[in-house]
Amino acid sequence: MKKPTLILLLFTVTLLTTACGQNKDTTQTDAKEPLETKDVVQTPDTIAEKYLLGQYDPAKEKDFSLIAPKYTNKTGIYMRTEAYDAFIAMRDSALKDGITLTIVSATRTFWHQKTIWENKWNGRQYVGGKLLNVAFPDPTQRALEILKYSSMPGTSRHHWGTDIDINSVDPAYFKTAYGIKVLAWLEQHAPDFGFCRPYTPFGEGRTKGYQPEEWHWTYIPISCKFQEAYKNQIKYTDIEGFDGDETAFTTRVIDNNVFGVDVKCCK
Repeated sequence: MKKPTLILLLFTVTLLTTACGQNKDTTQTDAKEPLETKDVVQTPDTIAEKYLLGQYDPAKEKDFSLIAPKYTNKTGIYMRTEAYDAFIAMRDSALKDGITLTIVSATRTFWHQKTIWENKWNGRQYVGGKLLNVAFPDPTQRALEILKYSSMPGTSRHHWGTDIDINSVDPAYFKTAYGIKVLAWLEQHAPDFGFCRPYTPFGEGRTKGYQPEEWHWTYIPISCKFQEAYKNQIKYTDIEGFDGDETAFTTRVIDNNVFGVDVKCCK
């Protein structure tokens, strides 16, 4: 009887060992700490300030295209490729309705805008028949006069590569029979291609900023993102580096001009 007893004893020990092993493995599995999950911190999208302020060379940027001669009366001007493609589609559509759209201004850098601004600021060109440095010795009043139609360097939507002037920057053009047809076509069809007129007549949709500009159109799928980034990233102290830059704050140029656009464009 000893032999069966020994076999039974060995069998019992084997069962106990197996059970203990299973319990040990289960205990280890259950005891594992769950994988650590850290809260994902969402940071707002940012755009490099050089693009917001126009301090770059569009000819060296991969997201920009040189505007072909058939679409402009200027040479060597650029705009963001996505906006450019949208303009071409819009122009092709307009041609079918007997309307020709030509880009007369597109991306303008900080330095280009600085030249425009300082020519007016320092009386190197007449504005409305006046030399502004003589007619407006007070810096803030002089800046406000320029700001009727021209942006301070660092504050122009043209810095972003999303905005274009179409056909003419002379208000009288859009009072001609053909100019009226061009504007009517744009107002009806430009939104279909992503374009919006930011500087509409003052009223419920726009209460401040530049004088109305029939020619200025912005590609809102990109420009509204830039406008929001400008609001979050740019301060008055960033508007500097040109004659009269001290008036950026006294004219409230960011609040009044950068954001003085029709609410239909960027809500």
